[in-house]
Amino acid sequence: MAATIDGHVAHPTEAWEFGSNEDRRRMDRLREWSDCLIVSRKTLEHDNMDLRVRTKPHSKHHPRPVIVAREAEPFRAGLRATRHAAAAQGGEVWFEKGTEANLAALWPDLGAKWDIFFYESVADIVSSLSERGYKKLLLEGGPTLNGLFFSAALVDEFFLTLLPLLWGGKTTDRSVITATPLPMQHFRLRSAEKRGDEMFLRYVRKKRHT
Repeated sequence: MAATIDGHVAHPTEAWEFGSNEDRRRMDRLREWSDCLIVSRKTLEHDNMDLRVRTKPHSKHHPRPVIVAREAEPFRAGLRATRHAAAAQGGEVWFEKGTEANLAALWPDLGAKWDIFFYESVADIVSSLSERGYKKLLLEGGPTLNGLFFSAALVDEFFLTLLPLLWGGKTTDRSVITATPLPMQHFRLRSAEKRGDEMFLRYVRKKRHT
């Protein structure tokens, strides 16, 4: 995630693009490493994301897109944009269990290359991907989806880009959002690198001693 020095991960208007070319280059390196790229439906639509390794669009290796939709709401421009940007490579969409009856009406344009699954907990998603050989998972949010993964203690590392910006306000658009406060989770700072006016931080979860 990229965040301002006062903790924002999104601007109140849509006319704001976070991060620099260096930040996007580093994100692409993580995408090259990963087997799957996990994003929420809302983040996909809000950012109109290209789910490939963007600096290498013709590469033979792109992470498998995994879209998590907490409700059976239709994509608007998001899925169509993703189809084109990802060269119709396909992927999978995960819905909360209990939304099955709405899919036929709400998702008429879901292409044949997109597999549909259902989950009760995001742990179901990780377990299914692991069983199918996808071991290196990259989670790009948004904040509420991040919160579900942190709540299930499924985040091993956290990459944070600190931007030289602030604008105050009263919004709570932090990098991790949960309905209730989490038990304290501890991370170690693995690396910190300054490039220009940005800081690139890598945190690794501390292992509990038993």
